Amino acid sequence: MIMGSMMAAFSEGVTLAEAAGLSGTDLLSVLELGAIANPMFKMKGPGMLKGGPYPPAFPLKHQQKDLRLALALGDQLDAPLPLAAAANEAYKRARAEGHGDEDFASVHSSINTRLARKL
Repeated sequence: MIMGSMMAAFSEGVTLAEAAGLSGTDLLSVLELGAIANPMFKMKGPGMLKGGPYPPAFPLKHQQKDLRLALALGDQLDAPLPLAAAANEAYKRARAEGHGDEDFASVHSSINTRLARKL
């Protein structure tokens, strides 16, 4: 759940930065210097900036399943998980767009397409 939510937020941040005219490469460099430096961002970020391809290390369909299971557990425990729910919707949309068998980082393609259209 945490990994999927982080990737969705990272994808939105990369898309927003690039839409604002900032270099995605510079953004990745800055992130490496701060408190949110993260091996996942370092590993997945360059491929996301290129727009893929997304060879599956962890398929998007499995990430979405994990989010769904976490949300079900949250429901059982009466624990609201609004960020995980929002991330789950992003992954569901990406699956519907045909990214299910690609790496979970391909959620970026879906987010990028939708957010960039609005900016």
